[in-house]
Amino acid sequence: MSERNYLSQSSVQEFLTARKRSSTFIATGVMLCIFSPITLLLLISLTKLGTLTSSINFATGIGVIATLVLVAIAVACFIAGNYWLKVNENYEYEDCNLSEELHKKILKESRDYENKHYIFKIIGIAFCILSAIPLMSGALFTDALSNSRLDDFMTGLSSITIFLVGIGVFFLVKTNIVHDSFNIILQIDDYTTEKKAGKKVIEKYTSIYWMIIAFIYLTYSILSNNWQQSWIIWPLAGIAYGILEAILSLKKKNQFQNNISKKEALCSENDSATL
Repeated sequence: MSERNYLSQSSVQEFLTARKRSSTFIATGVMLCIFSPITLLLLISLTKLGTLTSSINFATGIGVIATLVLVAIAVACFIAGNYWLKVNENYEYEDCNLSEELHKKILKESRDYENKHYIFKIIGIAFCILSAIPLMSGALFTDALSNSRLDDFMTGLSSITIFLVGIGVFFLVKTNIVHDSFNIILQIDDYTTEKKAGKKVIEKYTSIYWMIIAFIYLTYSILSNNWQQSWIIWPLAGIAYGILEAILSLKKKNQFQNNISKKEALCSENDSATL
């Protein structure tokens, strides 16, 4: 985009509206992925503790079906969310040139959303912190239950932990997508001109990355039948993705700065030759 090619107000509003719709779908998809092992863990825990009279194989089968259903719904949410992300998606990777009037308008909308953004972040972080309580409360029953029954009881408590984490992550993902929408248009924080240069490379592999993670999770869980612990793959994958994104962004940023330095050097040589 040339510096004189300003974005229209209608296209910018269309972008912001589409991102808000996308935030709900994507946040719901992430939450359902986190929720997916809850039914399985509860059924296994209740069956082993004797609360349910069904066999462990039957409980596991029902739990696996519930897991697959939630993952399928999550994938549908990701597809729907990705559809809305496609609306003017080039703004995320290219310079967004705004007229002074439009810039002030978007900046005001961004500041108006700031309070809601912090409220959602507080709610999300609070749920993630509270998620440790169920597992920590299991220590209260160490004297009342044998080691094997305590493990089964802790499996059930872990489902509550996962539920609380899912709720917290929903609020964090949703509000961050909306908040980033304003940053993309205003080109601030993580969406400055040089940082945008690295975004396109990262986004190209995002879908593939999470599809591979889902494949690893389901394959390992089915083959090992270790559904009680395999859910840990998801938070580890999230951490790994954050590290990967930081590395690629830094690499692309360095390339961007090197290109600018080369252009400046070339311009200096041309000016010297002209003189």
